[in-house]
Amino acid sequence: MFNLVVTGKVLKFAEIRPAQIRLEGQAGTPLAVEVEILPNKDYPFTILGVQSQRNDAVRGELIEQCNTATNRCVIRVENLKTTSGRYADTLIVRTDNAARPSLAISVVGILH
Repeated sequence: MFNLVVTGKVLKFAEIRPAQIRLEGQAGTPLAVEVEILPNKDYPFTILGVQSQRNDAVRGELIEQCNTATNRCVIRVENLKTTSGRYADTLIVRTDNAARPSLAISVVGILH
């Protein structure tokens, strides 16, 4: 039996703030949060589109495209559900960078 140890520096493609989205509040009231994406300067990209996997729980909208002046992108994530309960969804952010053509952001909804 052999043990293999690999060491090295792992670079993040982008930092996502918050890393996971939590939409919590009263059912039927507007719930939204803005997500900031900070690209690594070594892996610049443009956002080509934003889509949820389920298409019935949340909607993502690009508010601010990545640019070199601010080095950030902003996406607005909005709850679409109108009844109480819990749900989970994933927001897929498509990029033009071949090294990472998409980013996934987890979304949890808790409606009272």
